[in-house]
Amino acid sequence: MSRLIISKLELENFKSYSGKKTIGPLHASFSAIVGPNGSGKSNLIESLIFVFGKKAKDMRLKKLSELIHSSKEGGTQNPYAQVTVFFEEGDSRFQMARRVDRNSNSTYYLDGSVIRYSEICQRLREKGIDLDHNRFLIL
Repeated sequence: MSRLIISKLELENFKSYSGKKTIGPLHASFSAIVGPNGSGKSNLIESLIFVFGKKAKDMRLKKLSELIHSSKEGGTQNPYAQVTVFFEEGDSRFQMARRVDRNSNSTYYLDGSVIRYSEICQRLREKGIDLDHNRFLIL
């Protein structure tokens, strides 16, 4: 029996990640994030809890738009931040994403199509992930 795994993540303008960054591919037995201080461990975990629907206050923020990378160099402000999580289960693959804009409006995507958050929850619940109780992710 196959199990659902996260194969990689794409972070775009998310926190300290300017532009699009790919994290992965992750090993099928991936179970921990380790590294020295300042290596991005917290940002990676926050990217996961962001895409899985956490609110700003749950992430110690006043508003979600604070997640959008801003750089004083170049003088440009990114219009959004987005995190995409790529899943595999045997031969099946799908991706879920969340985007936040400067007004702190969130949009969720399943395989590139706009979807409601409740549909994200239902899809993951069918795969054995309960977003309501966070047992799938230990912080």
